Amino acid sequence: MAILLREDDVKRTLEYGGVYEAIVNAFNQLHNNLASNTKRVRTSYHGSVLTYQAGGLDHYLGFKVFIKGSFMSMLFDENGELLLFSEADLLTRIRTGVISVIAADYLAKKGYSRVTIIGLGKQGQFQVRAFYELKKGLSIKVFSKEKMELEIRQLLKDGINVIKAKDYKDACKDADVIVTMTNSKDPFLKLEFLEKGVHINAMGSNLPERVELFPEVLKASSVIAVEDINQAKEEAGDLILADKMKMLDWEKVVPLSAVIGGIRGRKNEEEITIFKSLGIGLEDVAVMKVLYEKAKKLGLGTEIEVKGKWSQESEEK
Repeated sequence: MAILLREDDVKRTLEYGGVYEAIVNAFNQLHNNLASNTKRVRTSYHGSVLTYQAGGLDHYLGFKVFIKGSFMSMLFDENGELLLFSEADLLTRIRTGVISVIAADYLAKKGYSRVTIIGLGKQGQFQVRAFYELKKGLSIKVFSKEKMELEIRQLLKDGINVIKAKDYKDACKDADVIVTMTNSKDPFLKLEFLEKGVHINAMGSNLPERVELFPEVLKASSVIAVEDINQAKEEAGDLILADKMKMLDWEKVVPLSAVIGGIRGRKNEEEITIFKSLGIGLEDVAVMKVLYEKAKKLGLGTEIEVKGKWSQESEEK
């Protein structure tokens, strides 16, 4: 029997620490060719876009689809049995926040203590929450052109103290890690804003026409990690623009799995490092695995019978 999980079930089940361990494990397995990721596929029709991304690890295969803010995911075993059907909006927000912390842990300066989040939309808020949950004692500064006061009030209500920046330049001042989580179509993060040794998580854009970083920032960086290089060449607007302007050395662009696997990374405390995130199916499957196994243990969700096979026996009856 498969399990159907609603968002309330997901909220009760997922913990940031468990998601962190699951995603690191998935990228370690990818590094050792023990996991699989499928490049994202988009289907456009009449102004709507259906997006599909998939992956496989540890005897599980699964995918997530989303369209106009509706997120759904399914997890199967190797024999094709449906194990989990889940609403996946919260799952996406949590895993996106967690992958940002993972990238900072592997690419930022050791002992980083000051993090800035630029953009406080529905995803940006979970960037704050992930760093707060996983890196106790950090100083977290925030800046957003929209809804900043509203989101700060909600964070404070939940016991999360943040520092409010007045503009982009002030947001970047003294930051060890900068996270951009916006829908911007025009670059706003300038090289002149950045401190030596800063690490940047560019999280907001997964479309070629969206850009957050000026090309000069990518040119000045030593390492640019991405979840999937082929996907980045098609979707990472920051990289695509820098490439067009001949300000990107693709030799610096490396898989995040190689960074987590210890092959590539920061070499000194003064380098600028970047993680350009797009979100991949393998991350979703890693979190779905945790979600399924923990929900089964806790007895959460609704059991549903879905075989997906035509039965001649039932037809004859």
